[in-house]
Amino acid sequence: MDPKSLVNLSILCYWLSLAIYTGYWYFNFSDKNTRSFVLVLGLATQLLAVVLRGMAIEYFPLTNKFESFFGFSFTVFIVLYIYRGVESSLYRTVLFGVGYVFLVAAAFWPKGLSYPPPLMLTIWYLLHVPLTFMCYAYWTSSLAAAVAYFAGAEPEAEGTTANAPNPSQGVMMDLIDRGFMYGMLGFSISMLFGGLWGFVAWGSYFLWDAKVVWSVIVWLFYATCIHVDHWPALRPYKPYMAVIGFLIMMMTYVGTSFLIASTHSFG
Repeated sequence: MDPKSLVNLSILCYWLSLAIYTGYWYFNFSDKNTRSFVLVLGLATQLLAVVLRGMAIEYFPLTNKFESFFGFSFTVFIVLYIYRGVESSLYRTVLFGVGYVFLVAAAFWPKGLSYPPPLMLTIWYLLHVPLTFMCYAYWTSSLAAAVAYFAGAEPEAEGTTANAPNPSQGVMMDLIDRGFMYGMLGFSISMLFGGLWGFVAWGSYFLWDAKVVWSVIVWLFYATCIHVDHWPALRPYKPYMAVIGFLIMMMTYVGTSFLIASTHSFG
């Protein structure tokens, strides 16, 4: 099959996945098995779109803003599937909502063939960008858990809860911590890959580029988040930190592409 036909099929899969995920808004409030099935169906359709686009350009399809937004939404939905057993419709709604917004936003960008520039043609790019998106998705999970936490009763001292909703605020705090930890671990590895990619592409492990500088900022912020437990007085502020961290992350991911000139503005 020729590249044009492959990319047309991938675009069809995009619209199909958007239709499936639109239906998930209803199934989010149904039983776990039903909503899990709809989510898996959406993920399978997205994966097929990724495979088709990859076959069309004979490279990993993360080469433009459509594929970037589409790819980020895919990782958010993967994390949603991982935590599909969490019995909090608000947590699922916020996490799914962020992924859905980016999936819809992808529709406003050109969806045709986009071949990678020379600076992307390295294994370090392939290791850096998808892992970064997974970290973003875990930090989005922390945001969703923080929103669900705020919707519950006010906690007592040191993070314990009184009259907590079901699931308890303790469960939400645990999800916040998991997002912090998994995101920070993955992002640390991703930054190492990114430094190697930078050396191959630009001849330097570090550049005073907006995306690179903001990546350091977000790394330092989440490094602080995972050390908060060593300062008991700050533990109750972790949900607030999850919200602030998400805003910093969005600046790192989206803001440096639209608000500040960056060599990474393609993704």
